[in-house]
Amino acid sequence: MPKKIAISYPEVFKNIKKYFEGRDVEFVPFDDDVAKIDCSAFDLVIFYDAFDFVNDCDNVVNVHPALLPAYKSKNAIEKIFSDGIKVSGVTIHSKNKIIAQYPILIGLDTHVDDYLNEVHSISEKLLPPVIDAILADKVFDFKDLFSNSCTKGGCSGCGGCH
Repeated sequence: MPKKIAISYPEVFKNIKKYFEGRDVEFVPFDDDVAKIDCSAFDLVIFYDAFDFVNDCDNVVNVHPALLPAYKSKNAIEKIFSDGIKVSGVTIHSKNKIIAQYPILIGLDTHVDDYLNEVHSISEKLLPPVIDAILADKVFDFKDLFSNSCTKGGCSGCGGCH
């Protein structure tokens, strides 16, 4: 039986499907309305920049475009730039714990759009091994970033090796 993963904003995570190509994983896109998702119908539900969680579900993961626990709000990016923060990043978390984080340096000439592009790029690299770990019911380890299927025998375009 294939693993069923619901994912919001599938255009942000377009390379994730390539990572799981040939494996028994089905991705189902959905809009970002937390109230409409039946998380019990999925092995994993992935949101991008969701402020609210489905409180009664344990299989929900959010990709947040800032480092937690700082900048928790829905307008985190705006706040990061207005506060002049020089290091932020991507956080993948469930409702009760941080699963993985990766930093992004913010230079004086970094535009918000550049930051968002970097958030999306890092998310595409970080999320597949995190999903692997969650589906295998193991703790994510950063060495998994460097031992994914792309680095074993050449690049298949998943984004994990560059």
